[in-house]
Amino acid sequence: MAQDFKTDFTVQELYDLAKATMFEKPTSKDYDNYIIPWTNVLLSENFNLNNHLRLKHGDDEMEDVPWMESMDDEIPYEVEMCREILPYGLAANFFIDDDLSKYDILHRYYENMQSKYSWGVEEKVEDTYGGED
Repeated sequence: MAQDFKTDFTVQELYDLAKATMFEKPTSKDYDNYIIPWTNVLLSENFNLNNHLRLKHGDDEMEDVPWMESMDDEIPYEVEMCREILPYGLAANFFIDDDLSKYDILHRYYENMQSKYSWGVEEKVEDTYGGED
């Protein structure tokens, strides 16, 4: 039996996942001034990978990079992107000025998650040479 799972995420929910990854208290406001700009950077940075995931799922590619303006905005990216890739990228970026060792660890997780989903998209191949099977 298939299990229902969350498929839509807001900027606030992404922020909560990133803070949990950093072992920050949910009530921490240390990074509030940076969440929207860093989210927009990550959405742009991962736009092509997200389109790759959409093709793998049988959906059409997005034409434009989404732009977030508030914590309640929904991130229109694939579930793998919102659950696994973006939280590590966001957490890493929050540490970039404070603790380079933590940044390095989280950025490595971020890149590993990106690599995890960078597999090929199957497409039908047409025989243009007319050879026999």
